[in-house]
Amino acid sequence: MRFKLIPWLAVSTLIAGLAGCQTATGPASAAKSSTPPIESIGLNLACPTSRSTVPNADYIGPYMGVENIVPLKEVAQDVYCSDTFKARNFPRGFVTIYGSSRIKEKNASCDARGENCNEAVKAANDVIYRDTRNFAYAWTQRYGKKYPIMTGAGPGVMEAGNKGAAEAGGASVGYTTYYDRKADPDVAKPYGGDARLALNAYVTHGLIFSSVAVREYTMIKHSAAMVIAPGGTGTEWELFQIIETIKSRQLAKVPVYLLGHRQTHWRSLEARLKDMVDRKTVNAEELAFLKYAETSEDLIKQLGVDLGLN
Repeated sequence: MRFKLIPWLAVSTLIAGLAGCQTATGPASAAKSSTPPIESIGLNLACPTSRSTVPNADYIGPYMGVENIVPLKEVAQDVYCSDTFKARNFPRGFVTIYGSSRIKEKNASCDARGENCNEAVKAANDVIYRDTRNFAYAWTQRYGKKYPIMTGAGPGVMEAGNKGAAEAGGASVGYTTYYDRKADPDVAKPYGGDARLALNAYVTHGLIFSSVAVREYTMIKHSAAMVIAPGGTGTEWELFQIIETIKSRQLAKVPVYLLGHRQTHWRSLEARLKDMVDRKTVNAEELAFLKYAETSEDLIKQLGVDLGLN
């Protein structure tokens, strides 16, 4: 899969390559050796873990603070270590599930203040969690050895995906970064940086990135297929990043599915995309790769065909 990086990341990856991270002896050939090549000119890269404290982590990048102060070494290390992890363990890539961190197994009808109550939304969100978990379970049972489930390793819909995969006895992969809040956050380092809190309890293979931008880019790059469940601004960011990189041919096409009842969950997205088409800022054929699956059963069948597994 080829991916044309956004400019700043292309530069950092090029520098990392000069440092011995993206050469012919990089991640692909590193799979043949028990020791990855980390010799460098200026950068010494390793892939730290601490299984005694985070037993389900395969890589733990250090917490460095907000994105615009993450040093080049940690950016390059995130790229190198995640590519090495995939090449060694899951070379075909993942079926990656995106979705809300706030849609739970049992959702409340009202918000924390007892306002904005909506029983229909509660019921729809309950179904999304259940269908995501059911999909991950069934997919892992049938096809998980070829294309394991990967999520952003957080709570909510991400937890549902990891939980289903783990319950099926397969690999349950999570790519995440630091979101653990502390009482008095400072501007440069708003999180506590505690790796023990980074992965949900159902991840079997976790990567904790120093850079949230590299984490997002790598999730897309390492996906053989992508499933987007409903979510908030984070999921929308990921969704439009996926749309743009495929639309603009910066990423080889992979199956992309929007999961859930189409009228309930995706009506507003379709309206926005139609408005772009009407305004001639997007061509309708550029969006034709987007597919819909209303249930986990539909998704299993359609995605299995797309990946040549049926």
